[in-house]
Amino acid sequence: MTKKKPFSIWIVITLSTVICMITVLSLGFAKLLKDRQPVFVAPSQFRGSPAPDFSLPSLNGENLKLSDLRGKAVLINFWAIWCDPCKEEMPLLESLSEEYGEELAVIAINEGDSVVEAENFLEEENIKLMVLLDEGREIGEKYKIGGYPTSIFIDKEGIIQAIYLGELSQKQLKSNLRLIGIK
Repeated sequence: MTKKKPFSIWIVITLSTVICMITVLSLGFAKLLKDRQPVFVAPSQFRGSPAPDFSLPSLNGENLKLSDLRGKAVLINFWAIWCDPCKEEMPLLESLSEEYGEELAVIAINEGDSVVEAENFLEEENIKLMVLLDEGREIGEKYKIGGYPTSIFIDKEGIIQAIYLGELSQKQLKSNLRLIGIK
């Protein structure tokens, strides 16, 4: 005579419940991380202070100087080819550049990749953004970049209003653009 153990049924029910709870909590936590507010990764004196000037070559060989953009709102995005969130964010940045045209300068600064690597990636992904090259990462160091992607929102007077570490959602992007006078 074999008696079934009701004990084992309760173990299965308990484990199933725990697994479901962990899954629900994980999904909620992932959503929370995706919708987080801007993280100021640079020293606090950076926010509200003039953006450090720089001059970098673009992929077409022309140099761009940040101070030449004074009078225009600027979004600088530091990225690298090996960075998956950077790749995910590129189409959003490109659509932003197209949407706002002359009102907003969207500049993608590639950190550490060669000209050929950057060109190949952009061609494969059909990205037409203004891309500057910081092969030696000097500008990234000047801005104290701590990870990729990092987006810096600069108002028309050349003042840094926000620094965001991580991939931007449409909502986060619009919120930060308002800080630099873009509606």
